[in-house]
Amino acid sequence: MTGPPTWTRRGVLTALLAAGAGCTTETDDSTTSTQEPSDPETPTDEPSERSTTSAPTPTETATTTEEPTATDEPTTEEPTTTAESMEEITDVAFRETPQRTLRLDLYLPSTEESSPFVVYAHGGGWIGGDKGHRPMFDRLVEEGFAVADIQYRLAQEKQYPAAVRDVVAAVKWVRANAGEYGIDSERGALAGYSAGAHLAALVAVAPDHENFQPDEFHPDVPVGVDALVGYSGPYDFTESGIGENPLVAAFFGADAPTERLEEGSPVSHVEGDDPPALLIHGTDDNVVPYRSTTALADAYRNAGVPVDVLTGDGAGHGMIDNDEWREETLPSQEQFLADHLLTQ
Repeated sequence: MTGPPTWTRRGVLTALLAAGAGCTTETDDSTTSTQEPSDPETPTDEPSERSTTSAPTPTETATTTEEPTATDEPTTEEPTTTAESMEEITDVAFRETPQRTLRLDLYLPSTEESSPFVVYAHGGGWIGGDKGHRPMFDRLVEEGFAVADIQYRLAQEKQYPAAVRDVVAAVKWVRANAGEYGIDSERGALAGYSAGAHLAALVAVAPDHENFQPDEFHPDVPVGVDALVGYSGPYDFTESGIGENPLVAAFFGADAPTERLEEGSPVSHVEGDDPPALLIHGTDDNVVPYRSTTALADAYRNAGVPVDVLTGDGAGHGMIDNDEWREETLPSQEQFLADHLLTQ
């Protein structure tokens, strides 16, 4: 790879608006401080379940510890059946944080056998987006997978590594509560789109990293998964100048040190025992360049870990929501997950 990724501000904003994320990318110069602020001691009483617009600007930098907050007893709405083969349970609270209650939606196969799980993280440039039904969830459930579509804290709520810890917490919660929902806790994958692909990949290749652990949250429950699926994700923040990107600065903090950017880059953590990956990316992506995926694929190959790259020739950043590209990529995704989760 040569030169910094071409993450244009215009392209980023266009993609976020198309995804329904109405936040701005402006950051406050006060985020340059290296002080480590502490969280409020108690979470908000009325958490927002759709914090995607009119959010405050980032005011916090990376921290190394968090207050122990966990939701041990699942809180759910009444399940609904959306198809003969699928049960949908929405807004399950899985973690209390000082900023808000984090929730997930479960899409479950109607089967008497326990199902392998896929934890999915949405996109939105780390500053927008939310959980929400995607057509591919239906297909995955039809193939026998349970899908957990999760929320995580956005950069304006709390910066890196908060969102990473939230994804770790989601995996732990799914495993800790697997029996209640007919999920096989020993067979699981992480998946995500755009910023969510970054978070999924980082947790997949560094599940036990000390700075990514949510304190006292099911400490005995493992995080490592069996497979990773990443759509259009940014995986390398070590290149010169990338920290100046407004979204990267919002997520990591303005003027983030090189060590923080390296720690938050999946390419920095790939080792020989990491789970196999399927990486999907369009060649005409003007938000996250295609070479971001080739960088992670190269790291996988150098470590001797199986990786498949599915290239959308001419596809842009929103290929996951394009009907034609979705129909072209889903069979490969289903086969990849079946190979690594259903044949165990």
